[in-house]
Amino acid sequence: MNSIALIEANGRIYNYNDLINCLHQIGIGKGDILCVHTELIALGRPLVSKNEFLDSIIRAFYEVIGRAGTLIMPTFTYSFCNNQIYDKCNSRSTMGLLTEYYRHCDGVVRTDDPIFSFAIGGANASEYLIRTPTCFSKGCVYDKLRQNGGKIVLFGLTHLGYTFTHYIEEQIGVSYRYFKRFSGLMIDESGNESKQSIEYYVRKLDKNSEISIPKQIEILKRSNNFNLVPFGNAMIVAIDAQKYYKETYKAIIQNENNILQ
Repeated sequence: MNSIALIEANGRIYNYNDLINCLHQIGIGKGDILCVHTELIALGRPLVSKNEFLDSIIRAFYEVIGRAGTLIMPTFTYSFCNNQIYDKCNSRSTMGLLTEYYRHCDGVVRTDDPIFSFAIGGANASEYLIRTPTCFSKGCVYDKLRQNGGKIVLFGLTHLGYTFTHYIEEQIGVSYRYFKRFSGLMIDESGNESKQSIEYYVRKLDKNSEISIPKQIEILKRSNNFNLVPFGNAMIVAIDAQKYYKETYKAIIQNENNILQ
């Protein structure tokens, strides 16, 4: 397995063992809880079949975090925002090929959130399945990730994957967002249909409410919380969720414009 060539980038071959080493370099280890956002197209040219490529990445994460680790991936559908049914088994993830592949893997479960669902596998996955009244209220996946000392991993990207900031905004109750209720039909794993509602802390479109990704990254870097290593044509980044929360919370409380465009 270690010698399997995964991608070619800039005239170099990167294999499975290179990926393992990169994950170790950014501080990922046994027992870690990871929430992984991905953009695979940035990495390079795959040298194996699509499924073998995706499976190898997932295997690498599990090898590094071990049996005591937990692997989380966003499988956001925005179903209720788009007046669509949220079918836990069949509503496709909008978050890329790896997340869609991962949610079908053995032992992986999916949360009930009809807007921001997650696929979760590994140890203690059931702890993250709490149904919450709002997308990012206490008890949500991001809240549990922070409480349990988890990490956010940006795999192949640095400019996307900051949805965790919306969790912080909701905890603060920022002035440029408001709660909006979304309702619709959910179909669970057994095929049972039920009407559900959830509140999402959406942007006020008449105010400056867009997050500035460069500002968010700068907040993380100032607290030495942006560990990155090159892999192929792109980067792998690890961010401590608790430090992310603490420093971004502090910046927003000081001045909401510290995080806005």
